[in-house]
Amino acid sequence: MPFSSDSGKAAIKQAIKRINPKTGLDIGCGSGTYAKLFPDISWTGVEIWEPYIEKYGLNDLYDQLIVADARKFSTTTKYDVAIAGDVLEHMTVNEASALVKKLKKYAKYVIISIPLGHYPQDEYDGNPYEKHVVDNWFDEQVKGAFGLPLKSIIDNEIGVYVYGDEPLPLKICVYAISKNEEMFVERFWNSSKDADLILIADTGSTDKTVELAKDLGISVPEICITPWRFDDARNAALALIPKDIDVCVSLDLDEELQPGWREEIEKVWDLDTTRLRYGFDWGAGIVFKYEKIHARHGYRWLHPCHEYPVPYLINEKYANTDMLMVIHKPDPTKSRGQYLNLLAMSVQEDPHDPRNAFYYARELSFHARWADAIRECERYLALPGANWVNERCYAYRVMSRCYDALGDWDNAIKSARLGVIEAPHTREPWCEIAKLAYQRHQWAECYGAAMSALAIEQREWVYTVDPAVWGAMPHDYASIAAWHLGLKDIAVEQCKLAIEKDPNDQRLQQNLKFFIGEED
Repeated sequence: MPFSSDSGKAAIKQAIKRINPKTGLDIGCGSGTYAKLFPDISWTGVEIWEPYIEKYGLNDLYDQLIVADARKFSTTTKYDVAIAGDVLEHMTVNEASALVKKLKKYAKYVIISIPLGHYPQDEYDGNPYEKHVVDNWFDEQVKGAFGLPLKSIIDNEIGVYVYGDEPLPLKICVYAISKNEEMFVERFWNSSKDADLILIADTGSTDKTVELAKDLGISVPEICITPWRFDDARNAALALIPKDIDVCVSLDLDEELQPGWREEIEKVWDLDTTRLRYGFDWGAGIVFKYEKIHARHGYRWLHPCHEYPVPYLINEKYANTDMLMVIHKPDPTKSRGQYLNLLAMSVQEDPHDPRNAFYYARELSFHARWADAIRECERYLALPGANWVNERCYAYRVMSRCYDALGDWDNAIKSARLGVIEAPHTREPWCEIAKLAYQRHQWAECYGAAMSALAIEQREWVYTVDPAVWGAMPHDYASIAAWHLGLKDIAVEQCKLAIEKDPNDQRLQQNLKFFIGEED
């Protein structure tokens, strides 16, 4: 039919946005779908069925219109893009392959839109060319016939494939907010300089942050956020990014992009991608997947503290990479004193959000507000949305430590055991039990918990991981408990394994000497 499905059009719009063509070749104009979608392109149209020209006013839509069979069409003009939209199914596979081969010569990029699966169609409105000759194209067949595309997606019944001699362009902005961070500016710029734009929205620096950044060619608009909250600041920064940017990389100035970051984004960012999951090293051995690389449009930041980009009026689609893309290298002297009040505000604004509730409970524990932290952990655990077992386990670990600080050992061990029930596949709650049992000289439970932790060999890359449980800690507890249980060989073995993890720990060295009888 001269009309085409809405499926695949979002991907084609993204491809056209990234290519930014000035000239285009439309094979099989039909009703002029692509000339209407992209009126700023200077279009040449090729249409086999002459009655469509008058019926759909094609002369008004195309700068040049050619009545011809695309299979016989040739040109010496080089176009920025050629589109074969719902055309190739109207010819044999060999004819379609030959046409695509020609189009790759005629245009820098070629976009194919084709129905996949069983999709029969007969003549339409007297046009015999509307009949589908091949009505069962499938993804592997498309790639076999036309070659591997730069990018492709399947949207319902439509497959979209983009071909080209060069990678599909992607405009990337690295953006951040800052205040008195002159010590990080040059390092930040150096790691981000492959971006098309670097933007730092400064929130009131009194040091040389702004001056240094501008000297490096960074765009540094100055913003005022009063009263202060992180989401407002990041939304202000995001609003300052030009609308033609495709991908926004949100960083703090004390974070560093790793070499090859841009190439990796370009490789994994598909036509329908709106957000990227990537490796993030928070520091202190904590590495997890982060999600602060997002499309320019369709996102806004939410929450006064521990702010997070959330989708807004879009269907979110993630891309993933295992690359460690960002490393956090913070200034240890920088205060986080404002976090507690901002997290309290966040919980007041959205009391049903489990992420806010947990972060607030944990922050209360950092401030030694043990009873308040326990109450907030309990509130978090009761929330309907608090269903991630790793985080629920973390909440029980926080409660256990709070009870321990209050001298309430019974509730401390109970909370640790509840943590195991939530996430028995993680080492952290087992090590929490081992620690508490060690403090009470309950050697059987200490040994059992430590060995249960060591039986878990798969480390998850999530923020709830405590790196210590993957170091000497569980071996240390196991060795001491084994010694007290009369399991000398196991004590020696586990102590040696602990030393392998931490060879500079003198206590472990002394323990080993004691276990093997070199010291009394």
